[in-house]
Amino acid sequence: MDLFRSHVLVCAGTGCTSSDSLKIMEKLEEQLKEHDLEKEVKIVKTGCFGLCEAGPIVIVYPEGAFYSHIKVEDIERIAEEHLLKGRIVTDLLYKESIEEDKIKAIDEVSFYKKQQRVALRNCGLINPEVIEEYIAFDGYQALGKVLLEMTPEEVIDVIKGSGLRGRGGGGFPTGLKWEFTAKAQGDQKYVACNADEGDPGAFMDRSVLEGDPHVMIEAMAIAGYAVGANKGYVYVRAEYPIAVKRLQIAIDQAKEKGLLGENIFGTDFSFDLEIRLGAGAFVCGEETALINSIEGKRGMPRPRPPFPAHKGIWDKPTLLNNVETYANIPQIILKGAEWFA
Repeated sequence: MDLFRSHVLVCAGTGCTSSDSLKIMEKLEEQLKEHDLEKEVKIVKTGCFGLCEAGPIVIVYPEGAFYSHIKVEDIERIAEEHLLKGRIVTDLLYKESIEEDKIKAIDEVSFYKKQQRVALRNCGLINPEVIEEYIAFDGYQALGKVLLEMTPEEVIDVIKGSGLRGRGGGGFPTGLKWEFTAKAQGDQKYVACNADEGDPGAFMDRSVLEGDPHVMIEAMAIAGYAVGANKGYVYVRAEYPIAVKRLQIAIDQAKEKGLLGENIFGTDFSFDLEIRLGAGAFVCGEETALINSIEGKRGMPRPRPPFPAHKGIWDKPTLLNNVETYANIPQIILKGAEWFA
């Protein structure tokens, strides 16, 4: 395993990508070659850091130097001064991180310092296209714990005890929804994720899918075990091409590692996941319209009851949660209901 003295994290979320962050990465690679630093400095393509107004963002560790509004032409100076000579280029730093006697690291800046990230904990920290980086941050440990140490009922009890509510806006208690689906009778059950996010200006689901897609896969597999489903669907807007691409890469990697598919962790639990693309209809954010769309029908709401927990995808019991709801699940399993509550 290669050890590097510096890691350069470059935001490759939608906002920064649209402001040339991929060209910034290309220029960085050129500069590392030119200065013979390829074995000393590692470039990491990350998801969104959260402070989109300051993008494109480049963070250099171990210092935590927070470069903001970076242009391609700034990279030569950063490479030559900071990466080669160890001198932080102060005039390119995020303004608030500069103090008279010291440079503040990114986590000391007022926007970040009081945040306790749960759903977004890995966004801006890991390369979303490398499963090993997710695993290094306790990834898939919650799934292992659930499959090897817990019954489905115990999993549902933890989610109920945590007080987690639907993050899509409905606020329905997540554990109750899981319990209804688990108790529903059916020879086949499904787990679905609502990543339609049609509201104007909404960006939260997109940030999770682009920056930490494996958290979705792990959470949906946990949900599948809890309710007795072996198949899942992630319904994503086609207007989120980066999210779709990274989610597909993550699904393929998880299958390759045996974290999706047959007999996960050597147990008799099997679970598979598929992406369904939405055509951008706002109404498909409503759960029954979304189910119609997954089935290939026109996305129109169905009368309720019956609710999806009893009659969902192809009239089978279906658990449907929002992206951000799922993104909390692995941490709740690892740290406990009380911690989250």
